[in-house]
Amino acid sequence: MKQYACIDIGGTAIKYAMLTEEGQIITQGQRPTNIDTDGSGDIPRKIAAIVQSLQAECGQAAGVAVCSPGLIDAEKGEVIFAGPNFPGYSGMKLRAEIEKLTHLPCTVENDVNAAGLGESWLGAGKGTKSAFCIFVGTGIGGALVLDGHVVHGAAAAAGEIGFLPSDGGHLERVASVPVLLKQTGAATGEEVFQRAAAGDEKALAALDDMTKKIAQGLAAICCVVNPEVLIMGGAIMAQQDYFAPRLNKYLQELLPAALLANTHIAFARLGTAAGFTGALRYFLQTKREILA
Repeated sequence: MKQYACIDIGGTAIKYAMLTEEGQIITQGQRPTNIDTDGSGDIPRKIAAIVQSLQAECGQAAGVAVCSPGLIDAEKGEVIFAGPNFPGYSGMKLRAEIEKLTHLPCTVENDVNAAGLGESWLGAGKGTKSAFCIFVGTGIGGALVLDGHVVHGAAAAAGEIGFLPSDGGHLERVASVPVLLKQTGAATGEEVFQRAAAGDEKALAALDDMTKKIAQGLAAICCVVNPEVLIMGGAIMAQQDYFAPRLNKYLQELLPAALLANTHIAFARLGTAAGFTGALRYFLQTKREILA
């Protein structure tokens, strides 16, 4: 049975697992990224150390499947651009570095694309042919999956729903979690929902505004892609009892019934495993000729 070292690079932690070819987790864990002290240049070495540890525990890996923040050229396995949280990361030939250190075939995919691919493969979108995944957190990211494959776009930027124009600016500038916290003065999303449950008008208004703007973004996606499923991810979307009926309501107000007839809203199921699960799926899709 072949198994794969799967890595999800985050700003705070690197999540990792050894997975079977079917996506079953054999073992998993995480280690701090420590970018503040070690810098981004040390990431390949950290991944190589994780791969070595996984193989010591589970046996030989057939490959390394990685997902990473930033604008990723998945075909080349390179970081095209990374934000200020990853200084010095832009331009890194991540796949080549990892293959050199581990002597294993490797792929690198964007983290949001990988999470969307994971959810489409084994999560909320399992069995569908078209899915758009939106992840709401510090920012807002998206991934378009058609016939089981991520659509990357001409500049590796397909699915970037956070940059959709919205009332007041780009969608992630008006409907992300930091905006919600700023509007309410709350410390966490959980606190916002606690205040809303207690009838706090400011919290209720901020949540409603967020939901309306997200629905506007989803409506635009529906008009262009008409997917079978819209998958909602991110920690705040765990409040699906709140979001599901309201998102459905606003979408019905924004779009013709015929356009929504075969589209439904679902909520992410894989949690923190979505990224490294999707990274494996991408590896299997692109490296089968090596593994045959």
